[in-house]
Amino acid sequence: MLTVYLSLIDDDQDKKTFEQMYLDNKDMMYHYAYKILKDVSSAEDAVHDAFLSFARHFKKFEKTDHDRIRSYLMITVRNAAFKIYNRHGKEISTEDVYFDSGQIADISTDIENHELEFRLFQMIKNLDRKYGDVIILKYYCGMRDREIADSLGISRDNVKIRLYRARNILKQKLKEDGF
Repeated sequence: MLTVYLSLIDDDQDKKTFEQMYLDNKDMMYHYAYKILKDVSSAEDAVHDAFLSFARHFKKFEKTDHDRIRSYLMITVRNAAFKIYNRHGKEISTEDVYFDSGQIADISTDIENHELEFRLFQMIKNLDRKYGDVIILKYYCGMRDREIADSLGISRDNVKIRLYRARNILKQKLKEDGF
């Protein structure tokens, strides 16, 4: 798969840089896409779409540091996963209901958890981008406040404020929806 992306890049040094960024970020991107999509092939498609976009626009990132590129990749894979998710619609797969040791799973609990997860997913997706991006980088990518600040080009205090506001917005919306 890497050769497909590298074929879109002309310079040998750029190819090496791209390859390193690919190796450093592909697993984290896959795990993030999988959290959204809950499907291996769909998560792989989202990562593929994100890297295709990155390869096509690689020249724009020549003088960009690795933290900003990582943020771009995570946001791009998020957007790709949302597109795939919306294309497939909200479904509860049979894999979401577990049967362990002959005991029947509590299906109503599974459905409630899935509804909450789906609702939170929709809320994060619909948040103002400045709030949604910091939530994703903090809680899905595991970045520290300083890393988020550096990658988004904002101050550390601004990251804290955005996280605080985003969490409050999400709490309020969940309350309004009865969760």
